[in-house]
Amino acid sequence: MEQNERIMQALAALNSADENERAVGIRVLGEERYTAAVPQLLDLLESGDPGTRFMIVTALGKMGDESAVPALLVELQGSDPWVRVAATGALITIGTTAVPGLVEGLRHEDKAVRRASAKALGKIGETDADALRGLSAALLDVDSAVRRFAAEALGRLGDESYVSVIAEVLSDVDPDARIAAFRALASIGTPEAQTAMRNWVKSS
Repeated sequence: MEQNERIMQALAALNSADENERAVGIRVLGEERYTAAVPQLLDLLESGDPGTRFMIVTALGKMGDESAVPALLVELQGSDPWVRVAATGALITIGTTAVPGLVEGLRHEDKAVRRASAKALGKIGETDADALRGLSAALLDVDSAVRRFAAEALGRLGDESYVSVIAEVLSDVDPDARIAAFRALASIGTPEAQTAMRNWVKSS
């Protein structure tokens, strides 16, 4: 089957009453990275069940179209954990355009959203000033996993001016957060970071 015919069949399947046909259509459009279908997928996303939304979000991630960012941020903040994971991956793929929304996500009331936002910001790797400040504030989050992901993200971003705030996490009550801070400092590797690491090892 030629590519164009495959795409046309997939587009037609989006309007099918058969959920299996719709699922195949969504998957094919994602595989083909057919970005012209993004508006249709976004319309379907609003009324879809969790399984359908998961497939649509996954397809949107493969397409990497920036116009999908607002909808993906909504799905990131939704209640379904699998859809949230897919939305996180899609936003990471799209990259820079998603950063402002992810920074806002660091302040969301749901800790799962804050965790996903911190993780995504680290993997996108954009040294945006708002992202750095947001991640720095997240080091004080009440949730230990948010603190851990924020430390990991700051380590990936590698901004030397945040060494001192990362070093403070070395005294965190959560061992995983402490390890994340240690690795972040090792990644940054400045003399200040190395001194903080040595002091922590001596005191442990």
